[in-house]
Amino acid sequence: MNGHSLSSRPVKSREADAETRCSRCHEDIESSSKLLTDRFENQRAGWNDSIMEQRVSWNFNVFELAGKTQNTPLFTVTTMLLDSYGLLDGWKLNRKTLVNFLLRVESEYLPNSYHNNTHAADVTQTAVVILESFRKQVKNISKLEEFSIIIASAVHDLGHLGVNNDFLINSKHPRATVYNDKSVNESYHISRAFEIMRESPCYNILEGFTLEEQKQIRRLMIECVLTTDMALHFDLLKRFQAQLDEKPDVSEWPDRMLLYQMLVHLADIANPSRPFHLAYGWAERVIDEFCDQGDKEAKIGLPVSPMCNRSLINMPKAQLGFISIFLKPTLECFSTVAPDFVEMALAHLELTIQGWQKLFDEGVSLPPHLLPK
Repeated sequence: MNGHSLSSRPVKSREADAETRCSRCHEDIESSSKLLTDRFENQRAGWNDSIMEQRVSWNFNVFELAGKTQNTPLFTVTTMLLDSYGLLDGWKLNRKTLVNFLLRVESEYLPNSYHNNTHAADVTQTAVVILESFRKQVKNISKLEEFSIIIASAVHDLGHLGVNNDFLINSKHPRATVYNDKSVNESYHISRAFEIMRESPCYNILEGFTLEEQKQIRRLMIECVLTTDMALHFDLLKRFQAQLDEKPDVSEWPDRMLLYQMLVHLADIANPSRPFHLAYGWAERVIDEFCDQGDKEAKIGLPVSPMCNRSLINMPKAQLGFISIFLKPTLECFSTVAPDFVEMALAHLELTIQGWQKLFDEGVSLPPHLLPK
């Protein structure tokens, strides 16, 4: 049966087919402990309802959500957002298959200090905040595009090891060998997401799409995740600005790929512009992970990266530098596309800059638990 004939069938029929396929493969997958049971199934609806009104709030506190949902913030945020766009029931997705997929994805996020399922949930919610902000400028955003952006954001750091690409390359990690030292982390994240989909019909969330739609989703997700590599940051901004200069009205762009790449990239780096108590929480976590990488570098005889050296790193200075070099120019570049979001984020960012400057002036370098022993 080809994709077109499948997508043209009634939703209930397609869902029945998916149920049958899941039943056939359930035993084999469960025997290998891959198909996970949703232990919190009865609580999901209440959790989703509790955050629905915050779905585009910049005060959204994903740390609190992680605690309330028994460390399943990514599943909760992703299903809530898909539901809010009408993408779960009555569209092309089978809810049970999506549940299986998201449970598996969240389980493969490692408990790193920063690159974990909570960060993925935060980025996914941020992506939708930005997406909603530029609807005035970008007309006719399709459900397929909404779906692709949400899932790409959810998987964008899947299986992250808590170390950067340079560490993987310099330590000759197998992932660096597989991906030829190019965007190693990002290549793994998106490859692993599609690998899970293809392990079994129980995970194949693209089953209900036509072959052409699957190609569109795959292309959009791959390009969005790969350009979260910070090594591509300046080139991405340069290409985006050049496209804006050539055609300021983004609704006239024949291909929106560059726009969506910028959206997911900005969502990935935007947390310093959250309210300061949230920005501080993320900064502490990312510095913690950097310090862990420095310890690993020292342990295996690699030079310790300056940004990962507990004896050298200064958290307020590092955050001020990141904001100045990376985040603020990215927001300003995006200002004509999502003016309301950028204005709000920049206002918070100014308060955050003041907060970091105050800590720097007071001589704070690292939280006490991260200082060299």
